[in-house]
Amino acid sequence: MKLIIIFTTLIILMLLNFSCKEDFSPKTEFTQKYILNSYIDLDYDKYLYTRVYASLSKLYDVNGYDPNDNKTDPTVSGPEIYINYRDIIYNLQIDTVKADTNNYGTNPIHYVSPDIPFMYPDNFVTIYVKFHNGKVLSSKIKILEGIQLSYSYNFRRGFTAKINRFLWGNAFTISWGTIENRLFFPRMYITYTRQDTPGFFTKDIPYTYADNSGHPQPLYPSYITGGSFSFDYSAVDSAMAEISKGDENKQKYTALYINFDMIEMDEPLAQYYLSIHGSLDNYSVRLDQSVYSNINGGLGIFGSRRFLSNKWNIEYNYAHSFGYKSYLDAPSDSSAKK
Repeated sequence: MKLIIIFTTLIILMLLNFSCKEDFSPKTEFTQKYILNSYIDLDYDKYLYTRVYASLSKLYDVNGYDPNDNKTDPTVSGPEIYINYRDIIYNLQIDTVKADTNNYGTNPIHYVSPDIPFMYPDNFVTIYVKFHNGKVLSSKIKILEGIQLSYSYNFRRGFTAKINRFLWGNAFTISWGTIENRLFFPRMYITYTRQDTPGFFTKDIPYTYADNSGHPQPLYPSYITGGSFSFDYSAVDSAMAEISKGDENKQKYTALYINFDMIEMDEPLAQYYLSIHGSLDNYSVRLDQSVYSNINGGLGIFGSRRFLSNKWNIEYNYAHSFGYKSYLDAPSDSSAKK
């Protein structure tokens, strides 16, 4: 027994000695690569055309291990970036609208295409980046097909949570059918005004409330992969009440609309989003998955996304039940304060 203990101790000491001498570095050999991030905006509800946005940067190295030590803006300008759709070439130009100062004290360079006619679903589109030294980055994707939203209740007279829930359920459900390898980011919110402050304001609606040691905690939607999403009518009631929380003068509030917005991401953008967030659920972290890329000759992402939206006037009796004015008492709509 004594011999076994001594032998085991020697092995442990040998391993400790080896680990002390073994050099370890979390950094690998640096290889210069370019990064192209680009997406196609298919917001046809807002525009009658399609636009492509892009940014180009490069990998950088630092002497130590803190990436914040880098003081040089890694964004790149100069290469030619263009889109090939149905054998028509669209050149991207520097987007002066998005010019703003970044952490490096410089103006980051973003590219934008000219207005491109309607891109049809299931058609292919290719992006190219050509450098002066002959290097090329490229990626080819299929245009995101459209989805149709349907609703569990048709609010003909305006949105209200005071419906027959025995017949229609306790939640308002928006459906679009299950589509694999997509991500959807839903949001529902209230648009309202205040007499004491000009402009329009919004209040996000949680999809439900959870019990947190006897205190209700609002839960807001993140991304989903299914084909529908529901908001509890009781959560709508709570959000409506919170608009004027602590204020006895309810009449200075005008409840205008219930808005629903949703961003749909195609498969490349969905895979990229999941890879950079590092987890597929709330309880696991993936350390073995690299960042998704579909760029030939470099790194980055090229995909398409669509913005969908709808809104309902808030039914006047429902607004009045909280002491608010309704849209019938309000001036015409304008842009809302977020």
